[in-house]
Order: sequence, then structure tokens, then C-alpha cells
Amino acid sequence: MSRPSEQKRRVVKQAGLRPKPQPGPQGTAEQRAVAQQMPRKKGLGAAPSKRDLKAGLYDRQWLWGPVQGMFLGRTTDPVAREAAASGGVLTATLCGLFERGEVDAVLAVGLDPKEPAQPRYLVLASAQAVLAHAGSVYSYIPATELRRAVREAEMAGHTRLAVVCQPCLVPVVRRWQVRGDYGIQAVLSFFCGWNMTYNATEYLLGKAGIRPEEVRNLGYRRGPWPGGFGVTARDGREVRFGKESYELVNMMFLRPGCARCAYYMGEGADLVCGDAWLRNQPDLTSLLARTERGMELLEGVRSRERVELFHLEEETLLRMHWHNLRYKKYGMSPGMQRLTRWFGRPWVQRMAPFRLLSLASRWRRALKMGVDLERLEPVEGPLV
Repeated sequence: MSRPSEQKRRVVKQAGLRPKPQPGPQGTAEQRAVAQQMPRKKGLGAAPSKRDLKAGLYDRQWLWGPVQGMFLGRTTDPVAREAAASGGVLTATLCGLFERGEVDAVLAVGLDPKEPAQPRYLVLASAQAVLAHAGSVYSYIPATELRRAVREAEMAGHTRLAVVCQPCLVPVVRRWQVRGDYGIQAVLSFFCGWNMTYNATEYLLGKAGIRPEEVRNLGYRRGPWPGGFGVTARDGREVRFGKESYELVNMMFLRPGCARCAYYMGEGADLVCGDAWLRNQPDLTSLLARTERGMELLEGVRSRERVELFHLEEETLLRMHWHNLRYKKYGMSPGMQRLTRWFGRPWVQRMAPFRLLSLASRWRRALKMGVDLERLEPVEGPLV
């Protein structure tokens, strides 16, 4: 016998209407703990001016948190570089953990092999599996999904894990590690500015004219750096949108919780990776080794000549990422708040000229995004 909610959804569907989302559970104790411990943004009034930034007059602890070393990097493995979103250092580091026998599985977000349009946490039990699922995923994945994956790894007998998770879930994994649960050997993260709901993926698939069930494979950073959303249908159709298209869908499908969140550069992880927005030096990764373990991870692949590392000055990192640091650490500007409210309306999402707005975003990025770096200075000597 059907439940009342199921009967209601069936009636609504037959009437040609879209059912309203049903309220979900309040979340696990871990999710609630993360929300309670999440640092509060300081407010735009506390944000340093450009003059203050140039003079170094800002709260380094608030912007960066603990950092052992800042670097630029790229993998020397062409396969990993091709599969990755930028320089491939995170991919190379995970593969290196398998090569050195330090882990027997990695938990990371990827696309479900059985449902190629559905991102979730995967249990990757080999370097080959890491390469097969390399690359960014632009969709929020909740703590409950990470919990499911870690239990799956436990059931499969994996006792030494490395975890790659979004910054807000780093405290969850650290608690497991402190308690001695699941054999966590390393915690890795990434820069996370505008995390979106899965509705953003559905929206882009709709613009591509491909239904989720028709997807053969999908990539959020497909193509030469910086890449973009790309999808291949089972019938061979291929559609791609440049990375600039994310600026529009960011405003449309930004999670309210992510808008409030002050985590950005994987605070609390061992090693954090993000794009290096350098106009004249493409295919590089920005790297923050936050702990001694993070330095060991980098040295482990560098000593085997799997990656190249270069010095990264704090000022350069600031210039590359100040737009997101300002938003994540201090708050969203009033104008951007109005835009996200406006584009968050369903009727605006249906009517917005997607390709025209994406083109405008491309022009804006060409004029304002990225910095020039005169030369790369290789890192000499061992890191640890």
C-alpha cells in the first residue's frame, strides 16, 4: 500500500506539476557539530583594503590558518595531468600513497560508475581507480554520504585510508582520526568557494539537452585548463560549456549553508590544493601544506620525481584568490547578495539567457581574473 506522500507525488506528477521538495532529516550529530563549530564570517567592515593587503596589514591566522609551506606544483605524469582539473598534484599524491604502501583505499568524490551523472563519495582501492576518477566535482556532498563511504570501506576490509573531502567535512574526519576510527592516514582537501546543489548539474544537463539517464560520462573540468562542464551522451552526442558558465550557476544554486560558511582553503587538513590563477603559467596547482604530514606527502611524490614544486609567495596567493577569500572570510557584498537572490528564483533560472550571460562572464574573467608571474623558482632541498 502506498504511503500518503507517495500518493501525493503521483497525483502531482499526473497533473504535470513539479512536486515540492519534502523536508529532509535534521542531519547526523556530526553534521550538527560541524554547523555549531563553523567559524563565523567577520563582516565586510572588517575586511582589509587593497592598500592593507599590499602592506601586509591583515589577520594571517584568520585568512590562512596554520601553514607549514605554500607552493605551486604540477605532476610530471602526463596521464595524471590530463585527468586532473589543474596541475594534477592531488592526483599524483594519492597515487603515491598507493605506490609507497601507505594506504589500501582512498575516499574521494567522483561520479558513480552505475549512474555517471551522480556524484558521490567513492572507495578507490588502487592508483588506477584514482586516475579513473580524477578531477573536480562541483556539487555539494553531505556528511551522511561520507559516512556511508567510510563504512563501505570498513566492510571491504580497508584499514588504512586517505580521505579527500570538502573543507567543512575536515573536522568530521579529524574527529574520526583522533578517536582512532577507520585508520585515517591522511586528510586532504581543496579550495571551496561557491559550492552548489545537485540542481546545478541538472540545470547544465538541461542546457545541453541531455537527460541524466542518457549520460555516458560527465566532467566538471573537461578540456584544456581551466576546462569546463562537458558531457557525452550514450548516443555519442557531446556538449561542453566553458568554466565561465559556473559563475551563473553558482548564483542560481548556491547552498544557503555554503553562503554562510567561512571555510575556504581546507582549514585543518594536511594538504590542500586549488587552482593557480596565473595568466602566463597554466596547469599549475596552488598548494598549502598545513601540517608536517602534509609536507611529508609532498616530499613523498617529489622525491620520486612525480611532481615539480615551485615557491609560492603569500602575496601572489592573495592576488589570485582574494575575490573568494573576501567572500568566504568576511561576507558577500550587498550587490552579490541581490544577484544570488534574483538568480535563485525558479522563473529567473528558466528565463535567463544562459549563453549570453556565460559570454559576459568570459569577458569579465579575461579582464579581471588571474595574475602574471615573471618566473617560477623551483624548490631546492628536502621539505622534511
